[in-house]
Amino acid sequence: TALNGKEAVAAFEKSKVGEYAAILMDVMMPELDGLEATEQIRGLEREDAKTIPIVAATASAFEDDRIAIFKAGMNGYLLKPLNDESVYTEMMKQIFPEA
Repeated sequence: TALNGKEAVAAFEKSKVGEYAAILMDVMMPELDGLEATEQIRGLEREDAKTIPIVAATASAFEDDRIAIFKAGMNGYLLKPLNDESVYTEMMKQIFPEA
């Protein structure tokens, strides 16, 4: 887990390729928001940076926010409050898209 966007980017950057199957990224975080953190992860020079599924956690259901989520490079989003079933379902969909 990371407490802010900078920590999220650093944790992914320090991880081994394939160590994470997916990232659940809060959109509203201190220091670096989830959109900026996602853009930084996508810009890293490592083979999994462009392909790791990143799912936004957001309280906003406005169309502009959904557009920004996908423009930043996220693969999907979940509306808060999160529940175990919705997180599990979305993460499985992102990790195993063929299933």
